[in-house]
Amino acid sequence: MVDDMTSKMISIRDDVYKSLKKLKGLNESFSELIERLILNQQKDPLKHFGIAKNLSEEILSEFEKAIIEGKKNDALQSTSKFTELWED
Repeated sequence: MVDDMTSKMISIRDDVYKSLKKLKGLNESFSELIERLILNQQKDPLKHFGIAKNLSEEILSEFEKAIIEGKKNDALQSTSKFTELWED
């Protein structure tokens, strides 16, 4: 925790405040909660994919290429099927 005497006032909707309040720990300030949420956003997303976090850059690159190629194939198949069904 950074103990800084300066503060800023921000306005948030009541529903957002209620959501933040539910996320806030018992002894956690709103500043600490917001800081925690920001830090969690900046963490490596691969940590959620188990073994993927230990893969080399080369394998991850190949995996990404395979996903992109799969999306292209899906788009081509969808276009083809659409044309087949709706062409006069």
